[in-house]
Amino acid sequence: MDITEEFTVTRPLASVWALFQDVPELARCLPGAELTSDNGDGTYDGSVSVKLGPISSSFNGTATVLFDHEAYTSNIKGRGVDRSGGSQGSVDVDVALSSVDGIHTDVTIDAKVSLAGPIAQFGRTGLVSEVSRRLIDDFSACLHAKLDAESADVASAIESPDLRGFSLVIKSTWSTFIGWLKGLFSDS
Repeated sequence: MDITEEFTVTRPLASVWALFQDVPELARCLPGAELTSDNGDGTYDGSVSVKLGPISSSFNGTATVLFDHEAYTSNIKGRGVDRSGGSQGSVDVDVALSSVDGIHTDVTIDAKVSLAGPIAQFGRTGLVSEVSRRLIDDFSACLHAKLDAESADVASAIESPDLRGFSLVIKSTWSTFIGWLKGLFSDS
């Protein structure tokens, strides 16, 4: 599944790029994510926990992060396994930052997500797309809060809230229903 999300941060490119290179701080902005070790070579071990409807998954795995300092881009490749639920996942994420006007920075995130096992059934319902949008919204809000913090200590204490699966199921169902209604009453 391919996911693309874009948002704008009201900060200069250099400030946003500095934060994006701080992998432990960025991980704190991803709901359900926890870094367990920095292997020192751009490789990190960690976990991502998410609850989608009746299924809870906690993926333990490894991610590799590469930075292109001249282009202000990064690539993250990760793989994880949920040993208790039998699900597996992998992700290949490209992040690109670009200055808009010296004050604002556009952030583009392109991700290729692959899920297998019980959690993969939600990819067919649109729930994974809804979850990705929610993750990016929460990530963006946390990023803004860290950049707006009064000090490094305050910024370090800011993290994203846990992802609530039930509310996502409700929102996804509502979005699907509204889309169905629009299709039903469109002029096609």
